[in-house]
Amino acid sequence: MDMCLISKAGRDIAAWVGQEGWDSFRRAESALLEVICLQKRLVVATGGGIILDPQNREALRKNFFTAWLKADPHTIHRRLSSDPRSPQMRPALCELPILEEIEKVLSEREPLYTLVADIEIDTEGKEAIRIAEEILGALSSEP
Repeated sequence: MDMCLISKAGRDIAAWVGQEGWDSFRRAESALLEVICLQKRLVVATGGGIILDPQNREALRKNFFTAWLKADPHTIHRRLSSDPRSPQMRPALCELPILEEIEKVLSEREPLYTLVADIEIDTEGKEAIRIAEEILGALSSEP
């Protein structure tokens, strides 16, 4: 979803948030989710903050099979640090050092992810193909 939002806005998330704030970005994210919900047979990668809005949580529960891809804070930190796009794609949410921010955000969001997730997948040490196979396996066992 983030790439679609960036394409439509003509700027990266850091610029968007810097110019208009997180609330503006979250509103656009929610509006895009509404449009996506009207379509069928899609694989949608949301940003982690989509879960903050109760209407988004309801839309995800109602319209999608949702996989929560889990990792511990140190793994998330390592992944963000090794991705050169992180500063533009994932601006800071608060003034804490990045690892502390990750821990804080996870502790706040985990109960919300749990409410929405049809499955939880631990991504530690797994390649993307293995994670995709786990999701497909869970989908194939759905009634």
